[in-house]
Amino acid sequence: MKIENSPLSNELQKSAQEKRSQYFESAVGTTLQKLHSFMRFVSRQDVAKHRAYVSLFEMTQGIVGSIAECGVYFGQGLMTYANLAAAFEPYNYQCKILGFDTFEGDRAHSDVDERGQSVDRKLWNYEAKVFDDLLRAVAIYDLDRPLNHLEKIKLIKGDLCETAPDFMAAHPETLLRIIHLSVNLYLPTRSVLQHFYPRLSRGGVLAIHGLNYSAPGAQKALTEVVEQQYGEKVELRTFGYYPNLVYAVRS
Repeated sequence: MKIENSPLSNELQKSAQEKRSQYFESAVGTTLQKLHSFMRFVSRQDVAKHRAYVSLFEMTQGIVGSIAECGVYFGQGLMTYANLAAAFEPYNYQCKILGFDTFEGDRAHSDVDERGQSVDRKLWNYEAKVFDDLLRAVAIYDLDRPLNHLEKIKLIKGDLCETAPDFMAAHPETLLRIIHLSVNLYLPTRSVLQHFYPRLSRGGVLAIHGLNYSAPGAQKALTEVVEQQYGEKVELRTFGYYPNLVYAVRS
């Protein structure tokens, strides 16, 4: 099922989003002019979300590793990290932007995920079949950045329960500065933490959407893997302007 609005949105906010969509289509200016003046069309929520991504990027500058976006959806987070990297770390060729997604909607549901009271995971299936479309976006991105003969963005298609261990087995050199989890489900979150967390550099950031609200499976995976398996106590924090995103700095 395709979902356009957040389950956190009320009817007025949904109406505002619809009006923004109509305004974007009918507003004065060419498509390029609209892109150059994109703040005309985005919501305060989107601005806050973008600022949260910028903050995570900034707090990990100087930390060795790549950025793993686990749950790409339509690619907003992926391309935010990619553009930040190109703009503010143009010669940091070692930092790749890794995008993991089925690109066919949520998979690997478990009973744990259905225990949450805030969001019906059977209804809220974040499906975006955009793999080929994002390859086009990546190709355009590569036209206008330094060191563009070196791969910067890598898309990994498939269930994270399989792709997380496979990727690390194929790329044993990989270190990470940000692990960004937005899949919200127990099994893929657990797989990512098992195989990626040991590669998270000290000072790197683990970020997870929906903790303490809509992702009981993600919380269970965090407790089982990071705290119980690896014996690390995480200090969870959030941004007052965007509380849906919870993060911890690895000490």
